[in-house]
Amino acid sequence: MIAIKRLSVATAVGLALSLLVNSEAFAFTYTKIADSNDLFSKFGFYPAINNEGTVTFSADLDAGGSGIYIGSGENTSLIADSSGQFSSFFTPAIADTGIVAFKAALDEGGVGIYTGENTAPIAYSRVPAALGDLAINSKGIVTFSQILDQGVRAVLTNNDGINTTIADTSDTSPYSRFEGIAINSAGTVAFTAELKDRGRGIYSVNGGNTTTIADTNGDFDFLFNPAINNAGTVAFKGVLDKLAGEGIYTSDGQTLTKIADNSSVFDFFENPAINERGTVAFKGVLKGGGLGIYTGANPETDKVIALGDSLFGSTVTDLYFSNRGLNDKNQFAFYAKLADGRTGVFRADSDHQEPTTSVPEPGFALGLLTVGALGTVLRRKRDCRGGLPK
Repeated sequence: MIAIKRLSVATAVGLALSLLVNSEAFAFTYTKIADSNDLFSKFGFYPAINNEGTVTFSADLDAGGSGIYIGSGENTSLIADSSGQFSSFFTPAIADTGIVAFKAALDEGGVGIYTGENTAPIAYSRVPAALGDLAINSKGIVTFSQILDQGVRAVLTNNDGINTTIADTSDTSPYSRFEGIAINSAGTVAFTAELKDRGRGIYSVNGGNTTTIADTNGDFDFLFNPAINNAGTVAFKGVLDKLAGEGIYTSDGQTLTKIADNSSVFDFFENPAINERGTVAFKGVLKGGGLGIYTGANPETDKVIALGDSLFGSTVTDLYFSNRGLNDKNQFAFYAKLADGRTGVFRADSDHQEPTTSVPEPGFALGLLTVGALGTVLRRKRDCRGGLPK
């Protein structure tokens, strides 16, 4: 159980508006979860959403301090704040049960992973860098990465207080380091790993069985953090071999599918998410300027929201979306900055009920693709909006 303090935010009532992007696109209803006209001064860029449509986010308060919150558009509830043992917070994740998992720095030093303000930590370290990314599935099972004794790195799950190692960097392991992490309702964990024998891959593990989702031995030069749905299909961003371009892909370890690439109107991508319907959503930056949240290769018909769109009496000037920002009902949680100076966390609800929102290209041979955007070479040298490493 988690202890939740109630925070009444009268202005956080989710006034909704509808926008039909164009005659071929889907209709969306937008709900304000919270914005800087409420009690908040600043928001974390990467809110997460569960299948009930509840959104969790980190935020700083006008009155000082910071915390982790949840909201559905009608009210906002406090999960944990910096008035007690915590000094700062990292990006949270939320289960369908309402349990919120988060990483927090402590006043006394060190960092821990928690599922509520008054709970014992799932994991703790005196060295902040020893705890990495975390995720939580619909049933409340938490997965995370941690540096253990003797410098061994590991991916673990926590179920009912019991930590289980999923993968590690011990002498018999092929892995040298772990990065992004995801987990589905079946307990399958997906992660990105660097390999001792050079290269990098995305892997999924269930019941001790490991599946290679994609790696850099063939068509890819670099792979980014995964998202996974209940069928075990993983969505990820990949940079092609010889820096020939980048795109958003899905794979189950057998079939590789391209959702969108930068051979046409897109320049680069961030943070793909995937749900049970097969919808894949991502942040895309367009060539020549502009960016938005999309569900396919056509930025007109596959748009959720983009720069310049109307939103609650103003227009959007910036957007952020995470691989935890999509649920199985095709609801999207996102951060937006508006032209009138407000920032906030919002939810977009789609009226689309079909299995997928895009028409991907399955089973293609990546080596035969002709893709452009040689600017990927430069973007790979920076750690900025494109999410590429230095």
